[in-house]
Amino acid sequence: MKTHQYTKIIAVTCVAALASCASKPETKRMPVSASIRPDSSATGRLFKEVNEYRQSKGKSEVERHAGLDRLAQEHCEYLRQHRGEFSLQGKNVSHIGFDGRTAIARERYQMFNISENVAAATRPGSNFSPVIVALWKGSKEHNKNMLDDWTHSGIGVVVDSDGMVFSTQLFSTVSYSQLARRERFTRH
Repeated sequence: MKTHQYTKIIAVTCVAALASCASKPETKRMPVSASIRPDSSATGRLFKEVNEYRQSKGKSEVERHAGLDRLAQEHCEYLRQHRGEFSLQGKNVSHIGFDGRTAIARERYQMFNISENVAAATRPGSNFSPVIVALWKGSKEHNKNMLDDWTHSGIGVVVDSDGMVFSTQLFSTVSYSQLARRERFTRH
């Protein structure tokens, strides 16, 4: 009996020792196109420019939201990849996929009343933030989006290899009632 028990202990110890020697699975990195150059400092400057404009009009600043940033950045990359395939009022931009971005923002981030600004500028130079904000100010709908009562925003910028800049800014408000409801159910 004792021999059988010792055999089990030795077998379990050997299996544990062998498992600890196993190599970790290799992580594969997905390559990013060299022509896509997301610039976090560029998004920061554009975000700051929009908040300064809001403050000049008596509005409070919006808070930057990482999830909305990702959605906006993905849309900018889509605009660059599909450049020339669509035109909104003669401009190389589109709101294609907005319903999907809205659904993700609502489901993942508890956002509601989502709005979107898009812009494309041909070779505006390295300090393009004022150019993009001026384009949005010049559009009644985009200007309204910048000045509405939002709490959060995400922003994306892609500069193509020829200097064309694509910008997307998502505006939203956190649904505190949804957050409170979720907290009530997760506490128990």
